[in-house]
Amino acid sequence: MKVFTYSQYIKCIHTLRLNAVLQLAEEGEKYHLEGEAGRYSHDKLIKNILKDEEEARNFINFFIKPKREIENGQLVRYTNSYITKKYKSKEADLVYKLKEQEIFFLIEHQSTIDSTMPYRMLNYCIDIIQEWSRNKKIGKNIGYPIIVPIVIYTGDRNWKIPKNFKERQISNYVFERYKIDLEYNLVDINKLTKRTLLEQATMFCYTLLIEKSQNKEELIENLNSIIKTTNNKEKLEHLTNIIDYLLDNVLEEEIKQELLEKIDRKVGEKQMSTLYDRLLSENKKLLKQGEKQKETEIVKNMINKKLEDKIIIEITGIQKEELEKIKNSLVVAS
Repeated sequence: MKVFTYSQYIKCIHTLRLNAVLQLAEEGEKYHLEGEAGRYSHDKLIKNILKDEEEARNFINFFIKPKREIENGQLVRYTNSYITKKYKSKEADLVYKLKEQEIFFLIEHQSTIDSTMPYRMLNYCIDIIQEWSRNKKIGKNIGYPIIVPIVIYTGDRNWKIPKNFKERQISNYVFERYKIDLEYNLVDINKLTKRTLLEQATMFCYTLLIEKSQNKEELIENLNSIIKTTNNKEKLEHLTNIIDYLLDNVLEEEIKQELLEKIDRKVGEKQMSTLYDRLLSENKKLLKQGEKQKETEIVKNMINKKLEDKIIIEITGIQKEELEKIKNSLVVAS
């Protein structure tokens, strides 16, 4: 796990004037969207998913592998978004903080190769510490925070950009020890297998698998794999939104509808399974108590819920003739 510490921060501040740093290479840097509205949407999708505390926690635990896993409730958003003063027009990065600890996680999503990434991450880390220090009275008993800088790369080209800022500084053996040692953590989609992403069973990893698709055929195959793998209703509903809106111009309508129907069936099966188990449990209790009248009420309830006869018979054990009598009595009563 790569971190940015107080000693590195002090060394950086003494090595470079911050005002000069803020005016360096990024002034001429353009953030392309590759000419595709879809690519921009994908970038927002990944960041929106990681705005969920559980997804962010699972992401950090799996990809950064801290010596002690972050537990539920320990991770909080530092701000709604983090934007440097100079680059307010740029899509904001995500910053999380450990509760009651001065440890921050800076998450940046990159879909294209950016040669200035070591500088950008250095700049963001400095800004976070400066923002943090505004509300602190710095003294000898107060330690500066640790920043864990993370870059998520979802492009299809090889990421050959150095991960440490000092590798982008000029070589001079006389002043070599004054180089700034900041290394960011790289999560490269090209290094992740389909099996790994499916096994994690998080919405973030499912999204990476979608991003990893090299063509339409592979995209459809990966979507089918996700649908087959997950039984989580919320994740399936989230996947529905991705197919319906994000991939609207990528997939033909017929294929879209086929995928959406598979999700609907799976969600329906899950709901039916839950209902089936609940009703079966209720019926067993009633049979055990010998309460025939209440059993009849359950049958009526099932009929009103428009459950199929075979399901009602299987759950209750009622005879078909008796079921028909109850159905007829409901018709007469109405």
